[in-house]
Amino acid sequence: MKPIPISAARRVAEQYGYDQVVIVARKVNGGEHCTTYGVDKANCDVAARIGNFFKFNLMKWSGQCDCAARSQASGGDEHGT
Repeated sequence: MKPIPISAARRVAEQYGYDQVVIVARKVNGGEHCTTYGVDKANCDVAARIGNFFKFNLMKWSGQCDCAARSQASGGDEHGT
């Protein structure tokens, strides 16, 4: 199982015309992964919040992600969680 890169979410956004992309992947008995992308900082922040809602409220992951710091580190135009 490999993490899904932000570039894959970006390709989905560009190819299909979306502003926000949230990818949730699961391997039965092997783990879960979530990658998010937004076309700009505002959309990036919303996609990250959606991804965090999925991870922490629906899938019950433990811990927290410092999404604002990760978003700034990537230039604010894309975000992976």
